[in-house]
Amino acid sequence: MTTRLEGTSLARSRALIWDWTIFVNPFPDSITLTEEIRTCWTHTQSKLGFPDLADATPLSNNQVRYS
Repeated sequence: MTTRLEGTSLARSRALIWDWTIFVNPFPDSITLTEEIRTCWTHTQSKLGFPDLADATPLSNNQVRYS
């Protein structure tokens, strides 16, 4: 369950992934899908003006960020 900025980013990222999966690659391998999720998450943060997503839970940030 997400709220505020994290919820907004999640909704936008979900829409981007949905479009990519339907129109570009409906059956991606796990590495390709992971890379695309990371790209969509980063793109969403930039477009919405939330570069550091400060209110996101650490678990959420860790799931989409490379160390």
